[in-house]
Amino acid sequence: MNKSRQSFSIEEYKIQASILLKSLRGSDAEKAAKRFKRLPEFADLSIADILQKEIKRKHALLLIAMENGFNSWLDLKMQVNFIVGGYLNSWFTNYSEAKLHLQSTSGFLLPYKNQFFICNANYMKQIGFEPDDPDWKLISHDWVEPLDKKAWQRLYKKWSQSKGGRHE
Repeated sequence: MNKSRQSFSIEEYKIQASILLKSLRGSDAEKAAKRFKRLPEFADLSIADILQKEIKRKHALLLIAMENGFNSWLDLKMQVNFIVGGYLNSWFTNYSEAKLHLQSTSGFLLPYKNQFFICNANYMKQIGFEPDDPDWKLISHDWVEPLDKKAWQRLYKKWSQSKGGRHE
């Protein structure tokens, strides 16, 4: 069920996680349990053991994220919300090339799956960030490898609150 090439909204991914959790209690329970074996926490368990465990929403969200090519639910949330149409951004497959480009121009370095891109302030406003926030300077406009982790956390918290988000 890898749909990594297909783009969904965060709500659609949450719905997938809810359906997955419900399937653990239905006629597709074994099939759902096999999917959960992909998580490191459940990899060594038998299907029967997984069916006996209390599988939580966070597990389903993580599995949905992994099945779609992301490292974590947070990674999925951030990257899905970063993709907005209508902007010409500079894309890179290599972080060091993206960082070098950022240092020679202005902008903001953001991730998308295994790639990186540099965008402008208008794009940042579109996705819910305040590009003039002083914390951007503290992290060197680099979301991927921020210089100041606390500044990154503040930016994430402000962004999440602006989206009406919870930290799921």
